[in-house]
Amino acid sequence: MSFKGNRRQVSRTVSAGIVSISSGELYTLTTCNCEIAVLPVELLLELQSPYFQKNDNTITVYNHQGGYSVFCDGKVEAGRETYTIRNYIERSNRLKSHADYKDYRETLLTKPIVLFTKARKTNQESPRDKAFAVIVNTRHPNIRAEIEKGMNSAITSVWGESYSLQFDFQTAIKQFFSSVNYDTDGEGLTISFEFKVDALFDISYLFGFSKRKAEVNGKVLNLFSANEEKREKVKMFLDKISEPYIRRSSVPDRRMSLFSMGSIDEEVFNSVPPNMGPRMSLLESTHPPIAEELTSES
Repeated sequence: MSFKGNRRQVSRTVSAGIVSISSGELYTLTTCNCEIAVLPVELLLELQSPYFQKNDNTITVYNHQGGYSVFCDGKVEAGRETYTIRNYIERSNRLKSHADYKDYRETLLTKPIVLFTKARKTNQESPRDKAFAVIVNTRHPNIRAEIEKGMNSAITSVWGESYSLQFDFQTAIKQFFSSVNYDTDGEGLTISFEFKVDALFDISYLFGFSKRKAEVNGKVLNLFSANEEKREKVKMFLDKISEPYIRRSSVPDRRMSLFSMGSIDEEVFNSVPPNMGPRMSLLESTHPPIAEELTSES
């Protein structure tokens, strides 16, 4: 989504750190001490196959209990094949009610976000674009705080007005890729929503005064892996970060909406296996652009 006119930025002014695959984050016994992780798309599909199931040229995301919230444009390339993704969330959404807003907010905060982008080696004569999966752990306190700050700042500054908010993860990911000799344009590394109110004339929104951008920075964990020992560590780490997020609620009759995928009152990690019945997104599209392939790097 492009922004015109004035826009306010909400960001945590920290330098994105880089953590190696052998770091202690992979062995944490509680909530994963990881803010952002990057790995080849093929590796994610292989190691998290219960949540990403391939059938011919289709990948279905299973995330009813555990797993990931996949924000993308509906297609991705992996292993020289182009796949159509089912059960994903569009990167740009329009919210029509406060219930939709609440569900969208909870969707961001109850499962790790997966984004797809592409990059190419900078030290090759004819580099080829390769596909990466970027996992944003929105349950990590630092990332969660940035998401909440962006949403709270936007909603409190536009009383009764339409507004839009874009979350931008490009800075941290570009810095990470540069450190491992890759180059990327950052495509696919933003998500946004537009909240529209019923008003005949919304001057602030019309002239871009109610359009916000929140830059999300974080420490990036490098999950590139080539040997079997490292791959097993990565699998254990991903199994931990994708465990179900359970809410104990005093409101048992809360209605389901477009983005109802969990909630945020209390965090309890357990080893419940993923529900194999997919919950299809009402925002699923069949005409998105295509991402590029990535091969695994040591």
